Amino acid sequence: MIYSGVSEKGPVRERNEDSYAVSVINGCLCMIVADGLGGEVSGEIASKLAVDTVMNLFEQDQDALKDQEHLQEFLSSVFNKANKAILRYGNDHPESRGMCTTLTVAVLNGLKLYISHIGDTRAYLCHKREIQKLTNDHNKAAELVRNGQISEAEAKIHPGRHVLVKVLGENVYLKPDFFSYNVSYGDIVLLCSDGLYSFIGKEDFIAALNNRKDLKIVCGHLVDTALKGGSSDNLTVIAGLVRPDGNI
Repeated sequence: MIYSGVSEKGPVRERNEDSYAVSVINGCLCMIVADGLGGEVSGEIASKLAVDTVMNLFEQDQDALKDQEHLQEFLSSVFNKANKAILRYGNDHPESRGMCTTLTVAVLNGLKLYISHIGDTRAYLCHKREIQKLTNDHNKAAELVRNGQISEAEAKIHPGRHVLVKVLGENVYLKPDFFSYNVSYGDIVLLCSDGLYSFIGKEDFIAALNNRKDLKIVCGHLVDTALKGGSSDNLTVIAGLVRPDGNI
């Protein structure tokens, strides 16, 4: 199995405001996770709109996924179209006005990994028994860390970790983060929401990778570990394997 995903409501929330999609399109492995803002109106609608819009645009313009020279521009336009879809829905449905979501998108093309990102959902790269965080969180606590005002350890308990500074659904124009990485065969790309990564550590990721030949088991292991660790949020994780056969 070259990819898998799991999304759980969790033990406390009444509904699951996370959405995800993963598919192979034109030889590229496309992975998407969005987390509708907890406590905000229609967060689950915002996250689903974002994911569905991105995946539909990928299907409609498959050649753009292979155009590495212009991929950043393409992904930026995709994010902005998803953002406009959310804003438009809010205008048409006053009860949902103000809904927002995070969005993290990964495109794996051979041995090149491209990521666009807004919010605090995360992307990780698992290489052998090492794990690397590939995205920057867009919240108040992370800003304080980047400014040298608090430590990474302090950020894990800082109240600002729940205050997002960049999301889809607030502004008319977005400028998502963009990253490109070289990867190796056998690497695993993980995308997950904060309901998962906030309740597991590096050692838990590594333990899950003991079953790396079956990504369904990897994802299930991570969700179970986060729940045992006390997660009270929605939890979502998707995993994709870098393979030498074009990911098909």
